[in-house]
Amino acid sequence: MKEPWETQIRDIWTPPSYWKINGSWFWWFWLFFIHDEDTAKTGKCRQLMILWSIKKDKHISCNSLDIRIPDQLERTGDSKWRLNGAAAAWYFDGKKMHDDFVLEKSSMELDSENLSLAAPGATPSSFTLEGGDFVTKISSKTDSGPLEFEFRARQDDLHEAVGPVRGKTNLPLGMVVEGTMIERFTLSGFEKINGKKKPVAGTAYFQKILVAAPPPQWYWGVYHFNEGSFLTFMVSYAGRSALADNAWRGAKLKKPTLPVQQNLMFYHAPTGRVFKGSEVSVTPKNENGHLWSHTVHGKGKGFEIEAFADAYAHSCWKFVKNVGVLPAKSTFKYNEYPAVLEKFVLRTNDGEKIELKMGWGNMENSWGFLL
Repeated sequence: MKEPWETQIRDIWTPPSYWKINGSWFWWFWLFFIHDEDTAKTGKCRQLMILWSIKKDKHISCNSLDIRIPDQLERTGDSKWRLNGAAAAWYFDGKKMHDDFVLEKSSMELDSENLSLAAPGATPSSFTLEGGDFVTKISSKTDSGPLEFEFRARQDDLHEAVGPVRGKTNLPLGMVVEGTMIERFTLSGFEKINGKKKPVAGTAYFQKILVAAPPPQWYWGVYHFNEGSFLTFMVSYAGRSALADNAWRGAKLKKPTLPVQQNLMFYHAPTGRVFKGSEVSVTPKNENGHLWSHTVHGKGKGFEIEAFADAYAHSCWKFVKNVGVLPAKSTFKYNEYPAVLEKFVLRTNDGEKIELKMGWGNMENSWGFLL
């Protein structure tokens, strides 16, 4: 029997369920797609990503931030914890990517009773539930001056495909990957630039993830469409891209030949149908030096999909840490790209065709390794 929505939502504000394996990674992650008048036509929009995370490493660096934290998870009360890690965000303002919009160490305060997470610091941020709204607040600075956001994300569509979608994968040696996703929200709220306030509108995506295992290489994407539908897919894999920026400078991103996990889900909002598949291939192509496109093919019971996504901006989180006691370092790059799903076609075995265009969203690719 499925748990009530309210019970599943409360679980979002709980600490990691398993915190024993060195290198484990735990995060909350939001993507906010801020629309302008042309988004429905072009698929392009402003975007902001924020990540609150802890990692079971005493020393690791991320971009310009050196993180030395011996104790990442501390209980401070019956329903309260302190998570010593980092808050990080990038913001694409429509023209320019602000890579380290937020990047700082933070002793985050988690209250699972009052459903709140607060990350105090020079660029404070927070995440809580107010009524039926998920409210995220962020303050930072840009070249144009102080910038504040208050995002209010509401799950208007309670179809089970939208979420919360929860999953868990048990791996060898006690390793585990588990997560909770809510695939689509309606976004409202406001932004304040130099004290001037104006409303924002669009959609949003959320995930809470625990990776108690070395991070793999992956291709991922999530795309929203104007009539409420969405597509999401994930391919994690092992390959020579693990050597990129490490032992082998010539390692290239290519179509995965040794996939570890493959899944896709397309939710067709007008009919309420869900198409799930476990066969996905992603063919990447480098564009303009640092941007990428992804050609996606996938299939499930009774259907096949073909899609093409093209990035229009890029941000990267570069992680570097020592390899045990060895005089060597490992590097892992986690890349995110505001992107447009220019083409999406689903064909069923009985001849039906669903075709959508100009979905707004985000693609990811990663390479390297962390040990």
